[in-house]
Amino acid sequence: MSVRRSLPLSVSLLTAALCGVGCDDSLKSVSLIEETRVLGARLEVESDPHRASPSPGERAALRFFVATPNAEPRISYALSVCAVRLTNSGFPPCAGAPFASAREVEPSREDARLEFQVPDEVDLELTPHAFASGTICADSELKLAAEGTATCVEGKGTEVAFEFALGGPEASNRNPSFGADAFSLDGESWPASAGVSCDDASLRRVTARSRHALRFDLADSDFEPLSPQTSVDPDRETLLVSPFSNAGKLANGFLALSADTPADQRRVDWDAPALADAAPLLVRFYFVVRDPRSGEDFAERALCVVP
Repeated sequence: MSVRRSLPLSVSLLTAALCGVGCDDSLKSVSLIEETRVLGARLEVESDPHRASPSPGERAALRFFVATPNAEPRISYALSVCAVRLTNSGFPPCAGAPFASAREVEPSREDARLEFQVPDEVDLELTPHAFASGTICADSELKLAAEGTATCVEGKGTEVAFEFALGGPEASNRNPSFGADAFSLDGESWPASAGVSCDDASLRRVTARSRHALRFDLADSDFEPLSPQTSVDPDRETLLVSPFSNAGKLANGFLALSADTPADQRRVDWDAPALADAAPLLVRFYFVVRDPRSGEDFAERALCVVP
C-alpha cells in the first residue's frame, strides 16, 4: 500500500452518519439501523478472495454491504471504477475513463456488486490506486440521464466512494475476516443462524430491558505488519469494529482493536429494548471490521427479545 493510509468509503460514510446525528437530529444513534444504509465495502481478488489489492491483468470484485431494519434490502445501483493518482486530501479524479461499470436499474435483493479486470496497461507508478464510485438507491428504480448521471426515482439515494491500492501479492493488503467463531454473546459462542423469525428455535433469546455483552474475537493474523514511517507509528494494523442493530442501544459506535487488546476490552454492551406488547421481537445485528488500508469484512447475527 502507498504512504497514504486512509479509509475512503469508511470515512465518508461515517462522516455522513455523524453529521446526521450532530447536525440534524441529536437524538439519533449512529449504530441504529432505522432505514436502508450502506455500511461498507469489500474488495476481493478472484484468485485470492482475502487479498484486497489486485494487480494489472487480475480480475476482482467489489461488493457493498447494505443493511436494512428488516434484512431485506431492495436496491438499484450504478457503479464504476477507474485508475487514479495519489492525492493528499479528498477523493482523487479519474486519470482516464472508467475501466469497468455495473448498473442495476430495477430494485432487487441482489448485492450491489462491481466485477472488473484491471487493465494490463495500468502504470502503477503513475496510478497506483483505483477509485470506485456510484449511487445506490433503496426501494427505488435508478434513472439514468443522457450524459450518464445516475439518480434515484424515489429518494436521494447514497453516494458511495471507495479507494484501494493496485499491486501484486508481494505488497498487497489482505482483508480482515470475521471467522465462524468471531462473536460471543454474554460469554457464549454466537454462531450465524438462518432463522428469520422468533419461531426459529436456533435463535438466542434475551429478556426485554436486559443488558448483554457482545464480544469480537479476530485472528492474530488479521493484524498485519506495517512499515512504520516514524518511531511513533504502529508496526501492526489497528482494526476498527463497528456494530449496528435495528433495535436496542449499543454503548459504543466502534471499537479500535490492536493485536494486544485484552479480551475484556473487545466487547460492547447492548441494551435490549422494551416490548410494546407480549410478542417476541426479532433484532438483527450488523458488524463491519476494517483496517487502515481499505480492507473490510461484514457479518450478521440475530436474536429474539422476549417478555
